[in-house]
Amino acid sequence: MAAALSPDGRTIAIDLLGTLWTMPAGGGVAKPITDISMDARQPSWSPDSTRLAFQAYRSSTWQIWTIKADGTDLRAVTSGPYDDREPSWSPDGQRIAFASDRPSTTLGTGSGSYDIWVLTLATGEVKQVTADPSNEFHPSWRSGSTEIAFVSDRREKPGVYAVNAAASGSTATERLVAASDGAVAGPSFSPDGSSVAYNVLAGGRTSLMVGDRNIADADEDVFPFRPQWVSQNQLLYTADGTIKKRPAAGGAAQVVEFTADVSFTRPAFTPKRRSFDVSGPQPVRGIMHPVVSPDGTQVAFAAVGDLWTMTIGGSPKPLTHDAWVETDPAWSPDGASLAYSSDRPSTGLGAGDGFMNLWVRDVQSGADRQLTRGTAAAMQASWSPDGSRIAFSDPEGQIQIVDVKSGAIKRAHDHLNEAGRASWSPDGNALVVSSLKVYSTRFREGTNQVLRISLDGQPDRWFDPMPHKSIGMREDYGPVWSPDGTQMAAIIDGLLAVWPVARDGMPRGSPRPVSTELAGSPTWTGDSRRILYQSGTRLKLVDVASARVVQDIDPHLTWTPASRSGTKTIHAGRFWNGRTDAIQSNIDIVVDGHRIKSVEPHRDALHAGTVVDASNETVIPGLIEIHTHLNKEFGEALGREFLAWGITTVRNPATNTYETWENREAFESDVRIGPRLFTTGPPFDGTRIYYPGGTSLDDTGQLPLALQRAKDADFDFIKTYVRLPDLMQKRIIEEAHRMGMPVTSHELYPAVAYGADGVEHIRGTSRRGYSPKISGLSRSYRDVIDLLTASKMTLTPTIGIQGGFRLQTLRDASWIDDPRIQKLYPPSVGQRWREQTRTPASPETIEQAARLVTPQERTVYQVVKGGGRVTAGTDAPINPYGLSLLMELENYASGGLTPVEVLRTATTVSAEALGAGADLGSIEPGKLADLVVIDGNPLANIKDLRRVKRVMKDGQVFELDALLRRPAAATSPAAR
Repeated sequence: MAAALSPDGRTIAIDLLGTLWTMPAGGGVAKPITDISMDARQPSWSPDSTRLAFQAYRSSTWQIWTIKADGTDLRAVTSGPYDDREPSWSPDGQRIAFASDRPSTTLGTGSGSYDIWVLTLATGEVKQVTADPSNEFHPSWRSGSTEIAFVSDRREKPGVYAVNAAASGSTATERLVAASDGAVAGPSFSPDGSSVAYNVLAGGRTSLMVGDRNIADADEDVFPFRPQWVSQNQLLYTADGTIKKRPAAGGAAQVVEFTADVSFTRPAFTPKRRSFDVSGPQPVRGIMHPVVSPDGTQVAFAAVGDLWTMTIGGSPKPLTHDAWVETDPAWSPDGASLAYSSDRPSTGLGAGDGFMNLWVRDVQSGADRQLTRGTAAAMQASWSPDGSRIAFSDPEGQIQIVDVKSGAIKRAHDHLNEAGRASWSPDGNALVVSSLKVYSTRFREGTNQVLRISLDGQPDRWFDPMPHKSIGMREDYGPVWSPDGTQMAAIIDGLLAVWPVARDGMPRGSPRPVSTELAGSPTWTGDSRRILYQSGTRLKLVDVASARVVQDIDPHLTWTPASRSGTKTIHAGRFWNGRTDAIQSNIDIVVDGHRIKSVEPHRDALHAGTVVDASNETVIPGLIEIHTHLNKEFGEALGREFLAWGITTVRNPATNTYETWENREAFESDVRIGPRLFTTGPPFDGTRIYYPGGTSLDDTGQLPLALQRAKDADFDFIKTYVRLPDLMQKRIIEEAHRMGMPVTSHELYPAVAYGADGVEHIRGTSRRGYSPKISGLSRSYRDVIDLLTASKMTLTPTIGIQGGFRLQTLRDASWIDDPRIQKLYPPSVGQRWREQTRTPASPETIEQAARLVTPQERTVYQVVKGGGRVTAGTDAPINPYGLSLLMELENYASGGLTPVEVLRTATTVSAEALGAGADLGSIEPGKLADLVVIDGNPLANIKDLRRVKRVMKDGQVFELDALLRRPAAATSPAAR
């Protein structure tokens, strides 16, 4: 919340919940003057007190708007594809200064950073004032002057600077006003111009600075906005969830009391119920990364755990029958070989056993040869035109090239942000990838553009075939260079598009759509005349010149869910059913097939069929991990990693549509061992994105296609992301609810008013540069707590990624030596944390870490105790799969929740959030048989959850020792 006092001293304007409000200067009842869909922030008064300037996110970029103080005459005064933020009205009322990531104009430098600009209101002309390569933002005018104070994050001497806005070019000399480390924000000149007030976040503390003196209280939570000089001797600012006035020389603060009423009616919604009793052959949806052979007669793809080829017009034939993961097939230029990634056991030297490495299959003989032997996943294979080299990516975002004959590896490019699959230039001297091109170093979002990587020592080059439009979604959505070198193809606005290019890849024309439906995974035939692409469960071969589909391919592939039969009885010495507050003793749980038949006091007569003796252990419902991202690079072990920690159900809130269906079909058919999976597809986002796979939406009509994909793919829910405009989010919520799909996002308000069902992360990324849910000191205030508790919208805190996992590890690092970590995870997982904890943490280190975690734990406590709904999730694999959920639950217990309250966040509450409360989350007759046997009592000590002895998922029992072993080279008969 930012606050601004009008120059006439009569009115305070605030931004609260993305709406501008005004109130009397002495406080009282606040009145909204903008609607809830603008995300209006950081008001600045005109000098005559009649209008307010502010930043708003009405479309997919931040722009500067003005409005009369009574809420009339709303005007946008900037527009375009760039973000304009943090307005400050000039003392003469003629101009507005603002920060922008628009490219430099007259000064020639500053591209890729924020600079200070000045808008002349009468003409609409904008003038660049600063141009340092660093980011410069938060402008504020000096009274009676043309000088502007601003913040600069330059590497040397960061802090508050000032510049004369009347100057230009080399005469625009900047002067350092106050040097300061940490996150500096909101400079403001005193009325006489002799001093500057600003705020700083550093070392887990916030400061309100006047010159070089901090006047804030010791534990005050000062918000990162411009303090307002009420007079030469007093400041108005926001902190601790309130508006305050404080003497500029220091002294006690006075709170400006106010109320702001928010009311809305959430639309009624009942999520669709998923069937868990499907039997018989089912059509395969998870066809991953299809590629066409150079002669255009065959297609290769991965599905249901195996690699397949298919003669177009014929039936698919499996190339592999095993328990490992095979993915990312790529044809050699002569069509004689297929490269692919797999975690199958290594040959020869044996290094890399259990990790995703590159293999090459001789198509005619069926012989496989291992090409890489690393412990880091080798993915996204792409053959050079002469067939002598293969480019691939690794988990560090590096592009590597391996020699096919010798196996020698050479790095082609260092870290990129999860770039897409590489495509070679026809001469083999360059690669192109879809990579994230950010607008500035201040914020992480940008668009996917074509990055040309030279292999002969020349610098990288960016190509923007459609400026401000994402080219591909990274992953395998293009660009792909035609074999003859004259064209490139990629997915743009969801459609397959092609454009002409020069020999070096420079675009020579605009992209032309050649599909009318959502497309993915484009690959060229060797004659450069046709492209194979994927649309839903079908593959299409399109003639590029005519944009006509010449072959519509249905793989006709099915999979069969595993069936469970027979009776199993679990004799629980201690038992918690997920509903009661107390633990029970000596209980028999009878399972018939994959569902629970009865739960009753122990009787020997019930011990028919298979008996699981847990008479000395505690049996609880299988845990639900509500926010985790399943990555193929972890191979077959991924599913076992969850089960080994007692997690029987996971929800994946952003993923590749086909990869997530492949996981579900492989897990449910017993091709691979893994948890029950609830999933969506790519998140719905605005024109700027960050993660690969994000659906970049504007007003071109892609939204109906993306919603249709969600319906056709039968998603369990939909996730929207941080740059999606509020009105578009409202439409998505309405359409998703019509399809029975819940919607979740990072946003709290106005999403909660529109009917959104969940909010991810207490903090999480925000388009604003700060979170409306939590302060820099990790504190949430009454607006957040009240909205969550009153609405019953679920909150998935993910405290672990905001310091909670590290704090628990500083307190107890014994998990590093757990056999599960040693046997199931890449060595880097344990090594990373072992290095950090080699020296025991000092009490001071632990206290500093706890300072930013404890407030988050308190927020969880307040929401639960207030009747709100918290669902446990982690955002793994930022921290290790499985273990991170248990550590998250330990954070909740540290915040004061009882063990029963903690356990419900990962059982009954999460099951209800999934729309599966009738089948999951508790141990009751008729429900699915998902149970965990614990060697201890987590209702007495939540850390006992780590002591998993065995787990039952869908009626199938897994001993922990068995989960730690890699499977035998078994066949996978479920797909036909």
